[in-house]
Amino acid sequence: MGSCHPCCRRRRQKRGSEEPLDHALGRSRGGLTTKIHLVCDRHGWPLAFTLSPGQEADSRHFISTLESVYLPGNVGRLRKRSRYMVADKGYDSDELRRYCDRHGMKPVIAQRNMYRRRRPGLPRRFDKPKYRQRNAVERCFSWLKELRRIATRYDKLASSFRAMVCVACIDRCLRANFSYKA
Repeated sequence: MGSCHPCCRRRRQKRGSEEPLDHALGRSRGGLTTKIHLVCDRHGWPLAFTLSPGQEADSRHFISTLESVYLPGNVGRLRKRSRYMVADKGYDSDELRRYCDRHGMKPVIAQRNMYRRRRPGLPRRFDKPKYRQRNAVERCFSWLKELRRIATRYDKLASSFRAMVCVACIDRCLRANFSYKA
């Protein structure tokens, strides 16, 4: 005689509902997470940022983040591109390197450790001294993560979180330019 309890055959229900895309919340090993994709200059000044769910690939948001940047320049048309694009391994893809080439930027992106098929021609040179300047972005991120509200993301909606990150970037710029030193 054998029988199975009827609840054993039922599928287990999902814990919680799927998050809408406008919340920019995604599941990863650490739980619910949000990525901030940040563009800053060599001094660590934030120029633009976008938000994405934690499980999405970094390379999907590279172009949209770059398109929102306007660099101050001489009188006339604003410059949108820099000479070098320094990014970490998460942004390593052939499509992004071609985008940089089309727009006159030299990509300085570390290659991933995954196996890559050899391409005909000379391999791209990796500019290690230029790549070390990426610490400006990491310092900007560490400064943002010092603010508890951004580090833990208390906001449910991405629009609220985006506003808090924007206020934090404005605060950083104001504190650096208008210090209280006599």
